[in-house]
Amino acid sequence: MNKFMCTAAAAAFSLFATAQEKADSAKIDILLLPNVELNEVNVLGTWAQKDDPIAQINLTEKDVEALNTGRDLPYVLQDVAGVVSFSDAGNGIGYTNMRVRGSDITRINVTVNGIPMNDAESHGVFWVNTPDLMSSTNAIQLQKGVGTSTNGSGAFGASLGLSTLGAGEKGGRITLGAGSYGTQRATMEASTGKTASGFWMNTRISSITSDGYVERASSDLQSYYVSAGFAGGGHYVEAVRFGGGERTYQAWYGVDSTTMYGPDAYPQFNAAGVLYDDTWSVIGTYDDQVDNYGQEHTQLHYRYSNLFGGTFAAALHHTAGAGYYEEYNQGFAFADFGIGNYVSAMDTVAFGDVVTRKWLDNDFYGATSSWTYENGGQRVQLGGGVHRYEGAHFGRVIWANNPNVSTLDGDYYTGDAVKDDANIYAKYALTSNNLLVYADAQYRYVNHSSTGGSATGPANFDRTFNFFNPKVGMTYNLGGNQVFGAYAGIGHREPNRTDLQYADDANALQAERMLDMEFNFRNSGEKWAFDVNAYRQQYQNQLVLTGAIDAQGYPIRENVGQSFRQGVEFTGAYELTSALSATTNVALSQNENVNWVSDPLSSFVDNTPIAFSPGAVASARLTYAKKGFEATLWNQYVGKQKMSNEGLEAHSLPAYHIINARTQYTWNCSDMQRLIGFVEFRNLGNTSYAANGYMWGDFAYYYAQATFNIMTGLTFEF
Repeated sequence: MNKFMCTAAAAAFSLFATAQEKADSAKIDILLLPNVELNEVNVLGTWAQKDDPIAQINLTEKDVEALNTGRDLPYVLQDVAGVVSFSDAGNGIGYTNMRVRGSDITRINVTVNGIPMNDAESHGVFWVNTPDLMSSTNAIQLQKGVGTSTNGSGAFGASLGLSTLGAGEKGGRITLGAGSYGTQRATMEASTGKTASGFWMNTRISSITSDGYVERASSDLQSYYVSAGFAGGGHYVEAVRFGGGERTYQAWYGVDSTTMYGPDAYPQFNAAGVLYDDTWSVIGTYDDQVDNYGQEHTQLHYRYSNLFGGTFAAALHHTAGAGYYEEYNQGFAFADFGIGNYVSAMDTVAFGDVVTRKWLDNDFYGATSSWTYENGGQRVQLGGGVHRYEGAHFGRVIWANNPNVSTLDGDYYTGDAVKDDANIYAKYALTSNNLLVYADAQYRYVNHSSTGGSATGPANFDRTFNFFNPKVGMTYNLGGNQVFGAYAGIGHREPNRTDLQYADDANALQAERMLDMEFNFRNSGEKWAFDVNAYRQQYQNQLVLTGAIDAQGYPIRENVGQSFRQGVEFTGAYELTSALSATTNVALSQNENVNWVSDPLSSFVDNTPIAFSPGAVASARLTYAKKGFEATLWNQYVGKQKMSNEGLEAHSLPAYHIINARTQYTWNCSDMQRLIGFVEFRNLGNTSYAANGYMWGDFAYYYAQATFNIMTGLTFEF
């Protein structure tokens, strides 16, 4: 089978593989258990090796290409068992996000080339700040649960590693795309390949724009990527620089239940930027209710292949980010923005309209290193990293309907934050006959301090945490392509900035602790393969979403005493004919707070569901591929979720089921040139649904996702 034509089916099946094992059948090996060569990332020290007892999913460069339609990583991974993806704008462009086993992005450790990507304070990853990064990504690994030791924030839901390293193939690629809601995409890439002298260079520029499914939820995303490297004489050096800018109209508020599901439903309504008269009738919108942010990432990687018999790798990194979100504040007290009252017709006017820009200007820098030694059946990895974050938070008034505001100099709030993060780890694996034994231990130090204020009030705290995170596991080959694996690991995670800021006593807020236990069995035959993974995640002092958000759209969390997640994930693949194949995956789980207390003055409540944790997530694909043509029918079901931890029916996010289809054709113009065209039909059933939401007191709000829409694309490779 032509490697390039292992399109959506092969990508989907490789997504589902929780460990890599060659099967007897080459076709099944392609479909479900590809022999992923992680090349450059093998020596980063933070990725699991294919035989390690870590629940993992690996995507190759071809997999990423087949799934990359301009939407961000959460939609590339939406086929994975237990993954739920969603976006503010509703069509997967702009602010996008994901959950794994019910855990949101603040609990998913994300690295690019081993460098942490999670924001040091919020723990979030904002894919909108690195648009079209998928076009420069050549491998992805998703580890579920605690996983293996890595750099950056602790992994409670998953660890997600992206690799952009390596020379790539000589040539170029131009991709143009267009779709519903005014969506347009243009990407240009070029690579020298590795020259005879060992040098290479890769470049990319991208532009993605969209009006969004939700009103005014527009996105204007520009980005670039450039890398240059050398390999020779046992040395490997590569410099990487990527970044860009985004201007995204806010769509953070969602819609209430009547607007989402009522008889006169209008889920595309966007309350952000809406202007009202004295009777609260809509009179217009503010054109610049936008998020405007730029981020630049610089990395320098070095590797030496023979240091004390092992491979040494090190990296320096710096991320610079600056930007603001602009907001029209109608009917607010002038005093909230440091503005005095004024007298009009003998009356003192204390309230009015104010336009603000809330700024964040930050730097994140540090170093990582690792040493990997392999001898016979033994593997030793030693590594760690040191990182510092420095962030300035400040707000500025750029306009007010107040005659006393003659100058706009100065800030109405300022705050400074510093966070230091350092870790060391040691990993050991021993393979003997059919048994692999794995051990991993990490020590992590964190200090997070903040002074001054923020857009939502004072932010003064200084907390230090010391964590020890051990992991052990084994895999055993039972023969006949049957493999059994077991894993247990402990992870810790510090509170984020919002947690500390909103806590009644920041010094009393506890770090989270999780014991993660995973059991895996996989088997394959000539035309079939399946994988079953069972897990239990036991939490102590888990910081869970209350369902509420603050004025900036960040979720509010609080400690609970005991909680747990447990479930079973099943993935299966079957080759019906040489051209027709099918896959399915099902994730069934139970996610509960134990004796949840919603009010300290009340008696305890029985076990309640953890917010945003559906008990069932399932999908299936049917793919036909032959002689350059491919057609795929795909559907996903996500069960009902609670949007708070109260367990109340009124706080529910309804279940939904969506169906998508895609056709693609590849023309081989010559040995060096080819043309690939595709059409993707999303939400064929025209279903009106919400994949995310929040509670504001007793009121539920929902983020509507797009009904039927289309995306097309054409790629020319040379």
